[in-house]
Amino acid sequence: MQIAILGPQGTFSHEAALALDPQATVVFERTIRDVVDKVGSGGAESGLIPLENSVAGSVGETLDALTDTDLTVTREVIHPVVQNLAGLAAATEVRTVLAHPQSYAQCENFLRRNYPAAEIVQTSSNGRSAEMLLESGRADMAAIVPELAIGLYGLTRLRASIQDNRYNVTRFVQVGREMPASSGYDRTSLALYPQTDHPGLLFKLLGQFAQRGVNLSKIESRPSKGRLGDYIFFVDVQGHIQDQPVAEALEQLRKMAFIKVLGSYPRQY
Repeated sequence: MQIAILGPQGTFSHEAALALDPQATVVFERTIRDVVDKVGSGGAESGLIPLENSVAGSVGETLDALTDTDLTVTREVIHPVVQNLAGLAAATEVRTVLAHPQSYAQCENFLRRNYPAAEIVQTSSNGRSAEMLLESGRADMAAIVPELAIGLYGLTRLRASIQDNRYNVTRFVQVGREMPASSGYDRTSLALYPQTDHPGLLFKLLGQFAQRGVNLSKIESRPSKGRLGDYIFFVDVQGHIQDQPVAEALEQLRKMAFIKVLGSYPRQY
């Protein structure tokens, strides 16, 4: 399998891709949007991108990319996240910490307790944090990185398992061109953009699922990038679009909102 992921090497996306298929050919991209574009252009068979973390929440860049692409989510991968503070072999007092924004959010309490005076420098990925640390040559700089990055970049582990929540996991989604058939244990991800705004609108939209016994596992809103107060609602429901209750709910929803099915795929929880 050829999988495009957020690079460089040593990210949690890299760990998740290898856990999914240890023999996969991994293609590293600079951004999540680049991953989606790589698959869309045929440069990779599929892509694996982070959708949400159990501590830090949803990844907005992924939601935006899924909304703008013709690709579909084909599966979800739940990957445990173990954060480490790493430095160079000669590491002394830590004055600067390199961290991806999601990693910082997952380790904020640890950093406030143990390194309250350290400067936090945001990076584009955990792999890039490791790269920047290595390039700096600084003994007073550290980076928050996965276990995989420590080995790949020859770093020294200063503190292990520094995430604030030991149950920290990230939900990745694999994107491709073909939507899987119903497995009997599925999830459907939707983007809903209401055609009008009036009292009770959200109640009416979500009520279509409740009336048919379809369980919602997630709902959140993001700006439509139009006028202020204009939102797109992202909803996860349990079931496949081939299942009659879900199909009937979507038929009614299309009378009230523009709908994009981001994917209908086997679920892991």
